[in-house]
Amino acid sequence: MRKVQRKLFFVAVLLVLTMLFPMSIMADESQEVRRFPGFHGSGTTFREDPFFDCLDEDEEEDDDGPGGYSYERGWRYSPGGWWFQYRDGTWPSNGWRQIDSRWYRFNAGGHMLTGWYTDENGYRYYLNPVDDGTLGSMRIGWQIVDGKAYYFNTMSDGFQGRLLVNTVTPDGYQVGADGALK
Repeated sequence: MRKVQRKLFFVAVLLVLTMLFPMSIMADESQEVRRFPGFHGSGTTFREDPFFDCLDEDEEEDDDGPGGYSYERGWRYSPGGWWFQYRDGTWPSNGWRQIDSRWYRFNAGGHMLTGWYTDENGYRYYLNPVDDGTLGSMRIGWQIVDGKAYYFNTMSDGFQGRLLVNTVTPDGYQVGADGALK
């Protein structure tokens, strides 16, 4: 009876861990790594196993030390969406991150956001929803969204990418309360 209870306890613990740490956002040996997100992700490369890469014919130790493991830095896709993994196996979440000179916004689960995003202060940003090689990146300057022209701050002043509303753009055009060109 105790063996059955132990097995049930073990299964319950595994189930809870699976719910707390969903495998859909964790890399595995076969997951593709891309230089940037989207179908047109600048060529897809596959993760290589660092254990076998560092072995010489006469050496059988991992150069990263005991328990050391490095990951190929890059974008990955899971059922929850695109996410980015650093070499140490971590990923950005719940904030803005600049990756390869482009700004991206990540949700609490670590997935990249696309489309309109409103921050906690009510400022609006537009994150490219089109797979054109810049998927998910913050848009700046004039952008056409659903047939309307909007202007997003281009200055690196702490508000880059913020939608301008009820003002005149730097090039002299009036935008309304919704940020659209009047």
